[in-house]
Amino acid sequence: MSLIRICFVCSEYPPGPHGGIGTMTQVLARALVQAGHQVRVVGVYPRDYPAPDYEDDQGVRVWRLRKPAHRLSWVPARHKLFRTIARWSRRGEIDLVEVPDWEGLAAGWPRLPVPVIARVHGAMSYFASEMGQPVRRAPFWLERASLRRAEFWCSVSRYTAVKTQRLFGLRSGPRAILYNPVDVPTDLCVTARPSRQVIFTGTLAVKKGIVSLAQAWPRVLELCKDAELHIYGKDGRTEEGPSMQAFIRSQHNGRVGKSIHFHGHVDRAELFTVLQSARLAVFPSYAEAFALAPLEAMAYGCPTIYSQRGSGPELIENGRDGLLIEPDHPHEIAEAVARVLTDDSLARRLGEAGRERVIKNFSAQVLLAQNEAFYQACLSDFQQNPSGDS
Repeated sequence: MSLIRICFVCSEYPPGPHGGIGTMTQVLARALVQAGHQVRVVGVYPRDYPAPDYEDDQGVRVWRLRKPAHRLSWVPARHKLFRTIARWSRRGEIDLVEVPDWEGLAAGWPRLPVPVIARVHGAMSYFASEMGQPVRRAPFWLERASLRRAEFWCSVSRYTAVKTQRLFGLRSGPRAILYNPVDVPTDLCVTARPSRQVIFTGTLAVKKGIVSLAQAWPRVLELCKDAELHIYGKDGRTEEGPSMQAFIRSQHNGRVGKSIHFHGHVDRAELFTVLQSARLAVFPSYAEAFALAPLEAMAYGCPTIYSQRGSGPELIENGRDGLLIEPDHPHEIAEAVARVLTDDSLARRLGEAGRERVIKNFSAQVLLAQNEAFYQACLSDFQQNPSGDS
């Protein structure tokens, strides 16, 4: 495989607060560097984002462009982002640029000497549509313009590809379906999971199903008196505006309230340590493109309950390597949690099968070759048609 010089656009590259796009970008970027490619990452960040303006992350060169502190600061920030990428492309320092669909960062870009690739993780408009909420005009326009600007696009799941193409009226489908790569620990110490710890990881948002899980929790305690719910992730907002953590606390008191523990945003290393000993992980999401959290739990042998909505059936075979539930049914969530808490054989089987599925289908080692082949095909097609004429 010949050397590829890749530029990822990412505005949430770790170690600061980040979501799935940041995690995926770091995992893939590091794997590409280890395979001998050159990778740089650039994005637009708040002034107070807790990470340096420039750093070398295991060979991945990362630039964080800070947004000015004034209204409409995103306009000059995006212009600076484009100028930086255009300069690198004109100098021959990069071979291609990859942008996420979120917020439509490539909208309005003129043609560059290198191809622009859009990776569909689930745009703002996509998630609004999935949640049955109004699709705001400005984000929709930017995201559609960015996707149509890209020479090529790929998606992190088949479900999201179909929904995105339909939502934005894209003329052609994705060039590839490239699932997000998951770092699978090779030195995992497999032990019994006797604890009654139930883990949720992710932003505390309605679309992640945290409210449904909280509603299910009293029933879980009726079935398993010593169960504990440990919630890891940055606080979000309810639809009315207040803190999601405060809202959940206000709904539960007494024994139920004491069994729910909030840990906030923690280092990924700490999170992975927790996943090695927890009894199970639960993710009753309403809307996802490709959810890394359940796959990471499975990679650590943690029995996992996920959503049957969206790409859930693509990632987990219900009853074999995980359980799928309907997030709108708290009773169903509670029953699934209780099954795993009370059945040692089921917990062990789901944990072992889930880890095996991630190793075979979603590990960084497996998906690296697919991404390399995709990039090479895009470069070849772009070089054969540099003007963009059909």
